[in-house]
Amino acid sequence: MAKRRLSQQQRKRIQQTQDAQTDNAEHQTGQVISHQGGRLLVELESGLNIESKIKSNLGNIVCGDFVTIETTLQLEHRAIAISPRNSLLQRVDGHGQVRTLASNITQLVVCLAVSPEPNLYLLDQYLLSAEQERIEACILLNKVDLCRDDKDPFQILKIYQKLGYQVIQTSVKNGRGMDRFEKLLSARISVISGVSGVGKSSLTSHLLPGEKIKIAELSSANEEGRHTTRSSRLYHLPGGGDLIDTPGVRGFSPFIDDSQPLARGFREIDELASQCHFHNCLHRNEPRCAVIDANNTGSVNPSRYQNYLKMLEQNRRN
Repeated sequence: MAKRRLSQQQRKRIQQTQDAQTDNAEHQTGQVISHQGGRLLVELESGLNIESKIKSNLGNIVCGDFVTIETTLQLEHRAIAISPRNSLLQRVDGHGQVRTLASNITQLVVCLAVSPEPNLYLLDQYLLSAEQERIEACILLNKVDLCRDDKDPFQILKIYQKLGYQVIQTSVKNGRGMDRFEKLLSARISVISGVSGVGKSSLTSHLLPGEKIKIAELSSANEEGRHTTRSSRLYHLPGGGDLIDTPGVRGFSPFIDDSQPLARGFREIDELASQCHFHNCLHRNEPRCAVIDANNTGSVNPSRYQNYLKMLEQNRRN
């Protein structure tokens, strides 16, 4: 049977009904606490937590986002808009797509550990993201109870403190550095990121003993951690501030903003760049390059300079 066509008057009446339903919907603003399975957990301005659907084609919503929630007369909730973001932590996935991990953050805590051994290239990738987004960055070396004798394992203090980065050594097991870690998070919106097995969930559990946070042992086969955090989650800390715990990663390929030089993500290289002969110097093989000269004399740490060149080459290929 052919479908019956609606008259113009009938179409007008249906549109008026739809408009009335929209007008009757209550709009509120809330912050995304977590996003999983196509649904959001949103904390409204009133402090109430609700589950919400997502309007189609709204885009990627992440922890830290502020969204407009539509609540219908049937008490159904739906996110219909995302407020402008102040900052983003982004990465590029294996398919070349840009993925946003968290938004509106003021501090990135890069979590390393004595075991598994830190990957300083991965650390520099995180720091690049923070510098490009003007996000304050802190380096946390966890599980220092496993390395009692060496006060600066892996030379992290030597390399990064003189660049202005805070480096905190912590141990959940013996409490070392935990008070300093808590103070660091106060009055900030922080995201803690790092590879699986460095102890992010243990650190979060220490800060929030009332929360049920899964913790996995390190895999003895390859000394890599098992993923215990499946999706990002925002927590309000008792001492003030918010903490976004992100899933562990095997690697982190940062989104690189081509509107600014890659050297902007390396503090010491960016500082020397103004002394180069060419204003658009890439500090790779150009003559009269202040960065190359500093690397040759040891003024720039060799690993940092090599990591810069590696990212420059990867970005060129991409």
